[in-house]
Amino acid sequence: MTRDQGARLLAGFAALGFLGTAALHSTGYNSIVRMAKNVPGFLGQVMPALWLAFSVDLTVLGLVVGILALRPSDVGRPLLLITALCPLAAAGLQLKFIGFIPPTGLLIGLGVLTCASAAMWSPRSRVTKAGVGREGAHGEDLARRR
Repeated sequence: MTRDQGARLLAGFAALGFLGTAALHSTGYNSIVRMAKNVPGFLGQVMPALWLAFSVDLTVLGLVVGILALRPSDVGRPLLLITALCPLAAAGLQLKFIGFIPPTGLLIGLGVLTCASAAMWSPRSRVTKAGVGREGAHGEDLARRR
């Protein structure tokens, strides 16, 4: 297995982790709705929406990482690092305000896995020393046009 294949495999596992975590998080929605009924005012109304918003965020990030795993891109490394910020930041907030709970470990693991994929991702560049890449503006191969 090459380094690129390994990075893509890790990204694929990270994508599955994001999607699985989103699905797992969504299963708690009914409990949050019941708890929110006991919370007065605006906070009680917004709690279920915030709960689902985090699941949606994880789903979108999982799709982004999955697309990168299937279709590698030159911007893969920075996108993976940016994507890893979400679960790591959420885990940090959980540690600060709630303390360590099992989902915190899941989020940390997901962030580390995504960072590991980014670390293995090869930095590709289409720009040559002359400043012109092998591909034209619309992706056509310049060598074929000549």
